[in-house]
Amino acid sequence: MPPLPPTSRNSSTPAAEPAALWPWLLAGLLGGGLLALWFPLWPHAGRVPPADLRTFAPTLLAGLLYALLVLALHAVYLAAVGRVGRGGVTLRSVLLGGLLLGLPLLLAYPINATDVYRYVIRGRVAAVYGQSPFVSPPAAFIGDPFLPLAGEWAGETSPYGPLWELVATGVAAVSGDNLLLGVLLFKLLALGCLLAGAAVIWAAVGQRPGRAVAAALWAWNPALLLTFAMNGHNDALMLLWLLLGAWVGRRGRPAAGFLLMCLAALTKPVAALALPVFFIAAWRGLPDGRARARFALVAIGGAAVLTWLAFLPWAAPGRFWQTPLELIGRLLREATDSGGFSPAVWLYFALGQRVPIETIGAVLRGLFLLLVAWVVWRGWRGRPATRSAADLAFGYLGQALSFRVWYAVWPFPWLLLDAADSEAGDRAAAYRLRVGLWFLLLAQLSVVFYAHVRVAVWGGDHVPAHLVGVPLVFGLPWLLARWPLPGLTRPS
Repeated sequence: MPPLPPTSRNSSTPAAEPAALWPWLLAGLLGGGLLALWFPLWPHAGRVPPADLRTFAPTLLAGLLYALLVLALHAVYLAAVGRVGRGGVTLRSVLLGGLLLGLPLLLAYPINATDVYRYVIRGRVAAVYGQSPFVSPPAAFIGDPFLPLAGEWAGETSPYGPLWELVATGVAAVSGDNLLLGVLLFKLLALGCLLAGAAVIWAAVGQRPGRAVAAALWAWNPALLLTFAMNGHNDALMLLWLLLGAWVGRRGRPAAGFLLMCLAALTKPVAALALPVFFIAAWRGLPDGRARARFALVAIGGAAVLTWLAFLPWAAPGRFWQTPLELIGRLLREATDSGGFSPAVWLYFALGQRVPIETIGAVLRGLFLLLVAWVVWRGWRGRPATRSAADLAFGYLGQALSFRVWYAVWPFPWLLLDAADSEAGDRAAAYRLRVGLWFLLLAQLSVVFYAHVRVAVWGGDHVPAHLVGVPLVFGLPWLLARWPLPGLTRPS
């Protein structure tokens, strides 16, 4: 059976499929509405310090109820995708369904990622104070009314790309001193990018079987909706650039597609993980040495020009080249200098804390570099770029000392496209897609495990929570994916 089912109409019920779909989408809307009522944004938008899940759901029972609601949303999601697999669903229905599911989450407090507040605050650094967020941290403006919401990041300059800071500056300029409006605008932007990504996936899959399923798996996924519509995370824009680049490359314009992907790295540097494998794939697809030389010149030269233009508004006098280097250093520090909920910290605890976390991090970075070399080599031999990009995303998560729930979205677009591109009977692509779906779900549930279960069962002790929780999030998806999921395979 193919990884994604065909969307050709069933001859016996061609017109009934879209109608049968909407009760499930309405059930998802109801679940999102419950989240908005439970975690309302409006009365808590300016809360200091920012709230989290335990603020609204302080008891173990409340945390478990939240987990059940997230599970129910995923069950409804798979049921809805199953209806899409039977045929008759258009792109308009996919996008309208995603909008329906996302709208109530716009009104919910970002309980699992309060980065959206720092988007507002860093946007004000340029929009209100006329300074560069790469040079001046929020703490430099002690009179700013929103500074208390920056938390432990108040003294840090921006960890994001210059293109994102341009976007944040524009949003901050529009919202002014209206914090709620600023948060809502960022959430709307993220939801819009999610829906646009679904349209790009639809177009990228083209006329091959499964495009409606692939688009619905993206647009209706509760984990993505929670990450983007509820939490307003900027990964939505980063992933949209990557998807646009992949689509344009498929349309016979490899240099333009690669440059669009460079915009993703200029939005958030971690997107650069995908650039080498797509560069290699585009290079291999060209007919001769002259075309390859032209592509390399335009792609590499264009990337340099885009980087220069993106940093031009932000670089302090005499620091144009220093500013990008500082940004790269910040990314490396975030991935290697602080321990958190991650496989690396699991190893640290599993080894009885006898091996320094720095040593474990160095070993894992070495293994990740070997993975990069292997993936690049396989790419030269014709391995699909989508599959390689997913491998690099998983590999990065495996070696980073800290893991945050939104990191789980990084492999997912490549897993979707790889499954849609694969030939019928490619069980590996279908399996990998199921791994991605389970990983998204369990990453969302890890918040309950680490916040509620850790406190209730182990009295707040991090060691047993890591020893049990990390394998559940990073290992269990590979086991659960051995069984088919409803909606992802058609009846024999």
